[in-house]
Amino acid sequence: MGTRYKPTPEKLESLQDVDTALRNLGLLEREIEKIDADAQKEIGEIKAAAAKTGEPYRARIAETVAKIQAFADYNKTDLFKDKKSVDLTFGVFGYRKSTSISVKKSTVGLLEKLNLDKYIRTEKQPDKEAMKQMDDEALAQVDAVRKIKDDFFCESNREEVNKDLLKQVG
Repeated sequence: MGTRYKPTPEKLESLQDVDTALRNLGLLEREIEKIDADAQKEIGEIKAAAAKTGEPYRARIAETVAKIQAFADYNKTDLFKDKKSVDLTFGVFGYRKSTSISVKKSTVGLLEKLNLDKYIRTEKQPDKEAMKQMDDEALAQVDAVRKIKDDFFCESNREEVNKDLLKQVG
């Protein structure tokens, strides 16, 4: 078995090397965006074609369900005296009890006014963005701690990369 070598990335020796690497980064990001945009376009076209192809089937499904419901409604007293559904060889149909509550914008305020807080859902969670204003001592009192770190970043200047590409083409 041969000796394995761990590949090492190309070493950057100067700011010019880093600038060139940032330019290359911008070019790579452009290519990914183009690939993603093309894929999204194709996905959109495929979805539109599938929706169009499936249209007659969806229409027939809705029509068939409406016919079954009309049959069930017409024969409701005979079919559903003692039961909520009818089981057949190829499926089941019937009625399900469903309950929903319709509310208005004023509902929460009225519930609060009547002290019916148990009917109000609230999600409590710390606002970490606001907590950045607290000092370290106050944070410690609430079992929180400020973490500061230097996160590395690099960004390509896409405008300059595009200008450079235009210079090379022109």
